[in-house]
Amino acid sequence: MNYHVTHAKAIDNSMLYLEFQDGRHGIYDMSPLIGKGVFAKLSNPSEFAAVRSDGFTAVWQCGVDIAPEELYENCVAP
Repeated sequence: MNYHVTHAKAIDNSMLYLEFQDGRHGIYDMSPLIGKGVFAKLSNPSEFAAVRSDGFTAVWQCGVDIAPEELYENCVAP
């Protein structure tokens, strides 16, 4: 399965709008992750807002990323 994220955008301080290579798109809720482990860096709203796609998954300037299959499998249609 091809889970490549082609577009990632922060909607607020914990939600992402994502588009995938196969045309699927939707919302991913990161609120259960933010503040925990490596995702603690994303507690800063400006850091979270800096999300982008690297052509494979969602990444942040602080070096945090998340598995594309996690995003794909738990992305909810808007």
